[in-house]
Amino acid sequence: MRMNRRQFLRVGRNGLLMGAMAPLLKCPFISRTLQAAMLGTSPAKKMLVIFLRGGMDGANVLIPHGDPDYNDNFASRPTLFIPPEDAYDLNGFASAHPSLEKVVELVPTNNVAWIHRVGYAESYFSQSHFDGQQFWENAQPGSVVEHGWVNRLIYNATGLRDVTFPAASISTNLQVLFRGPDPLAHIQDLADYSLDDIGISEKLLGAVPNGDNGTGLLGVYSRAPDPSGCDDLVRGHGLALTSSLQVLDNLDPDSYVPEGGATYPDSGNDEGFNQGRAFTFFRELRDAVILLKQTDCRVVGIQLDGFDTHAGQESELEDLLEIVGHGIWATYADTAASIWNDLMIVTLSEFGRTSQENGSSGTDHGEASCMMIAGGGVTGGVYNCDSTTWADGDLFSSSSARYIKQKTDFRAVLAEIVDRHFGQPGILNTVIPSWNTLSGSNATYDYLNFLPSV
Repeated sequence: MRMNRRQFLRVGRNGLLMGAMAPLLKCPFISRTLQAAMLGTSPAKKMLVIFLRGGMDGANVLIPHGDPDYNDNFASRPTLFIPPEDAYDLNGFASAHPSLEKVVELVPTNNVAWIHRVGYAESYFSQSHFDGQQFWENAQPGSVVEHGWVNRLIYNATGLRDVTFPAASISTNLQVLFRGPDPLAHIQDLADYSLDDIGISEKLLGAVPNGDNGTGLLGVYSRAPDPSGCDDLVRGHGLALTSSLQVLDNLDPDSYVPEGGATYPDSGNDEGFNQGRAFTFFRELRDAVILLKQTDCRVVGIQLDGFDTHAGQESELEDLLEIVGHGIWATYADTAASIWNDLMIVTLSEFGRTSQENGSSGTDHGEASCMMIAGGGVTGGVYNCDSTTWADGDLFSSSSARYIKQKTDFRAVLAEIVDRHFGQPGILNTVIPSWNTLSGSNATYDYLNFLPSV
């Protein structure tokens, strides 16, 4: 793809220089770091975050067929009820939505954790999409601060903050997850950042100085400071921009061949997807996998809209879950031979939906929803939805008796990931503000143990 001047200027505007700025301020030469990034020489824990925006109906994603209030002769869900024989039984109590067939295919690997009744305290609940998404992204229910927990994770975790390209939000707008005082990258499409197509890569990027000589941006910013040069802040920005461009310029998303039979359908596919949002999601997912496999990137975030299903939910949710299911399976297939054992896929959604169907064959804003977490280190199974953890009638367990009450605070799930996946227990109180006052206070904040203790 040809890069014009506007696209090139957008490299800076979208924040590509940001992710590498802190480490490069300390290091005048970047070739060794970039070589490691390109060759993937150092194994590292990585994470793909998928935000399912709109408030996902957890009751029809991870279906509590063991609760008689769900199997009530269609009284609560006259058009949305899914019979047990149409779904995928997971443990004799809970079932997966029929459109999640591709995720169910991974169940024998024991690498998929299905977590129900995840949310936050009712005292903070406003049924606002804006508030709900903000709370899940900043890990501070009740606060609308635009400072994401991913940003705090990256810049406080040993080994994550010291790489060339630590994280990226691949989305239309920079997700709050990645915002904060320490800037991280925002990318819309990897294909926008190819310099070789117009023959300027070598001239623009240049080479690190050998003695007093050097060319291009590397020549300008990599030489030691001198009275006629620029100050450290400008040098740091220049080095960060240059190194980010080097990383992205070495990627070729248009000729990328997925491994393991994985596919990322586009508009010319014959796999049954016909929505524009599906093709955007799969392109962003492909770009995310490329970054995670081929660079030192540790965390990538993408998103899928459309889960605000107030009307006509049945077909809408089927389509959305088919997209998500295919995406999780494709990521597994594409990374099974490389980074799967060190990768974690995490789905988020700002809240669940009412257990009682509304008059428009849809559901309204509720409280707790469910998460799917997959990865080579995950202890698979169903959490918070079996005969020992779910009592009859919990489908309507909220104080309003309209929806599912949360059993596990989402911050407990995040804490387990920070602690056991990334191995950073010492920064829990920074990544999740006030965690030390929450943990141990009640079972809502207990680990679910979907990851083995170290």
